[in-house]
Amino acid sequence: MSSVHDSVVQVFVTRFDLDPDAVVPDATFDDLGLDSLSQLELATALKKRLSVVISDEELSEISTVSDIVALVEKKSAAVR
Repeated sequence: MSSVHDSVVQVFVTRFDLDPDAVVPDATFDDLGLDSLSQLELATALKKRLSVVISDEELSEISTVSDIVALVEKKSAAVR
């Protein structure tokens, strides 16, 4: 797994008190018990931890852990 993946998983685990084994690539926000407010909290936590800004529109277009990892990787690469 990539370091971005590990960092995203860590945000899920620490921010939402989730079991790391539950935060698998194909897990959906619903699977993890995240509602729309939790998704906004996730975006804020990712911004603080990884300096990646995720818009509300982008957030509405993703639904799985792998989606969020791919988006963060894409945005991180664009910054470099």
